[in-house]
Amino acid sequence: MVPTASTLNDNFAERLRFWRVSQNLTQADAARQLDIDRSYLSQVERGRPPGNALRTRFFLIEKASSIKINGNSTAAYGLRNLPVLSWTQAGEVTDLTEIPQDWDEVVPSDVADERAFGVRLRGDSMEPKFCEGDITVLLPGSTPTNGEIVMANLKNQGVLCKIMHVQLDKNLIKLSSYNPAYPPTEYHRHEFHWIFPVAAIIKQLRRR
Repeated sequence: MVPTASTLNDNFAERLRFWRVSQNLTQADAARQLDIDRSYLSQVERGRPPGNALRTRFFLIEKASSIKINGNSTAAYGLRNLPVLSWTQAGEVTDLTEIPQDWDEVVPSDVADERAFGVRLRGDSMEPKFCEGDITVLLPGSTPTNGEIVMANLKNQGVLCKIMHVQLDKNLIKLSSYNPAYPPTEYHRHEFHWIFPVAAIIKQLRRR
C-alpha cells in the first residue's frame, strides 16, 4: 500500500521507513544515526511502538535532513519532489511559468497535480494551528472551495495564507485567519493574481 501524506504523519513506522529510504540508508546506517540497535529499528519499522527517546531523536534528525526522493523511493512510495518557494519567491510569481527553476529546497508529495509546488509559511496569521516555517503544498490545477485553506497572491498585497469563504455573488471572497488578532478581509476575484487550495501543510517540528 502506498502511504499518503496523512499516514506518513500518523504512522511512525511508515514515517521512519520513508525517511530512511529517502536518505538512501540501510537499516544498519539508520540505526547508527539514531543510536539504536539495528534489530530494534527493524522491529519499529514493522510496527513496534517506539520509545519516547527514539521518537524525539528521530523527529530532530528528520527535520535536519535534506529529504529528496531518489528513483527507488519514487517507485516504492509513489512520491515526487515538489519545489518549495520562499514567501518572497511566491509573491513574485504572478504566472506559473514564472516559478524559478533554481530552487534548492524540495518536499516529497504524492499529489497528482503536475503543477503542484510548496511555499514556506511566514508570519503568524494561521497560528496556533500552523506556524512560520511550515510548508504548504498548493494545487494550481484545482479550484478552491468554500471553507478551504488557500494560498493567494493579491495584486497589491503579495502572498497570503488564509481560510476562504465565498460570498453569495461568487465574485466576493472573504479571507479569514486562525489567529483572532487578524480580522477577516474581503476581496473581489479580479484582485488576485492567483488563489490555490492547500492540499497539505507540513509542520516544522523544530523551530529555527
